Parts: sequence; C-alpha cells; structure tokens
Amino acid sequence: MIFIGCNFSQNDADKPSDNLITASGLSAQTLQHNGDEREYQLYLPSSFNVETAHPVLINFHGFGGNAKDYFAFGSNFQEVADQEGVILVYPQALLLSGFSVWNAAPFAEDNKTDFDDIGFIETLIVDLQEQLSIDPDRIYVTGFSTGGMFSYALACFSNEPIAGVAAVSAAQLNLVDCAPSPMNVFIAHGTADDILPYYGSSDIASIDEVVSFWTNVNHTSTVAQESSYALAKEKVYQYIYSEGINNSQVMHYKVENGSHGWFDHEIEGQSFTSLLWTFLTSQQ
Repeated sequence: MIFIGCNFSQNDADKPSDNLITASGLSAQTLQHNGDEREYQLYLPSSFNVETAHPVLINFHGFGGNAKDYFAFGSNFQEVADQEGVILVYPQALLLSGFSVWNAAPFAEDNKTDFDDIGFIETLIVDLQEQLSIDPDRIYVTGFSTGGMFSYALACFSNEPIAGVAAVSAAQLNLVDCAPSPMNVFIAHGTADDILPYYGSSDIASIDEVVSFWTNVNHTSTVAQESSYALAKEKVYQYIYSEGINNSQVMHYKVENGSHGWFDHEIEGQSFTSLLWTFLTSQQ
C-alpha cells in the first residue's frame, strides 16, 4: 500500500450525527463509525433549500492532509457550489503513525491499515440523506493524491451509488478486483509528477492504463476527442472518450510538465474546478 499526498497548510458503532445545520456556509461535523468519532467539513451553498434535492461532491485530502485546510487552500469548490447548488463534504482521514491517511486499497494483501473508510463514507452518505435534502443519484467523489486513490476505491467497492469520480494527481491501486458501474471519470495528472509517476512504476499502473481501464468499463469510443491549450509553463491536453453506457464518458486531463499537485488552471475563462464539476455532471 502506497501512502502519498500533501498537507495544505444502527447501533453506537454507526451513530448518525445530530448536529447538522441547515444554514448556508462551512461547519465542522462529526459522526460515530466503528467506535471512532469521524470528522468532516460540510459546506451548504448560498442557494441551499430544504425543498430542493441538491447534488453532493465529497472531496478527499491527500496523505498527511487536513480537511479544513484542504477546503480553504487546496481544492476549494465554494464558487462552484454556490453557483450550482452543490453540497460540499470534506472528510478527515484517521491517523496512522501520526499522519492522516485513507485506506485506498482495502483488499490488498500488503495494506498498511484496516481503517473502514469505505464504511465511514457509506454511513456519511446515509446520514446526509436522512438529515439534508440531497439527490441520492447525484453523489460524486473527488480527491487529490491519496484522496484520489480513495475516490477510485469508493467507485470500485462502495455499496452506496457513486455517480462519478474525479482523481487529481492520483494512482488507481486496484485494477483487478474493481468492478464498478459505468460513470463519468475525470483523470488529471502531470507528466512531471515525481511522486506518482505519470508513466507508472513497479508499484502502480500508468495513467494510460487507468484511462484504458475506465474506457473499457464504460464501453466508450476508443478514439478520443482531443484539444490542447498552451499555458505559461505547461500545456494541457484534454482527451474525451464518449458514447459510453448511459452516456458515460472518460476525460483524461494531461498536463505536460505538470508536477504533483491540485491544478489551478483557467482555460478559456473556465476554472479547473468548474471544468471538473461540469464534466462529472454531464451524464445526468
């Protein structure tokens, strides 16, 4: 099991939280799962309405990360949330040897942790359904680095439906046992990533292998619609594989000379976060 990332500076075992709020804005929340108090940041958009079934985006920080800082400095979807009426959830990973980490390979023989993170997120989704007005068919996951790895794991193994996944500077650790339903998949990675190499290694699959896996899952076209954009220090290539089952697609967002990080590009007036969200929800 590889731990990679970055820190941006029922019964009692599954007890729902009782302190959710209905006012817009950011708040710290907790729930009990498997005897642990699990934490997450909840952002209700300015347009939140209890009579509206809102989509949800669950966003996972990287290794050693902190959910509150990740919301503020690493991967802030607040503008998208307010414009599109999206409920944002930023869960906090548990500590292993002093560092926060997600269990991104729950069935791997050499897994370093037995944290039931998938169960935690399943409990969290049920909790949100019971206490807030959300659309259960529009629950999306994204994450950076190890958080992106865990997003893949949720798409593979969660019993709660996941409508789409976006992984940023992340590897997929399990291509063998993963049997997901077709969904929109957004894969963003830099070719100069020295933490999780774009071209793979003896421990992880290459990004091309991950793209191929998801185009096979979705049964998309084998030829991508390609576009490119020259930026100051990087060049972005977008490859979109469409015509999949239930109109599912795969986008590979390839950043030539891009390093290990969450991208903050603006292309033709659209931010990276807006592009990610627009693509994820294009299947609905």
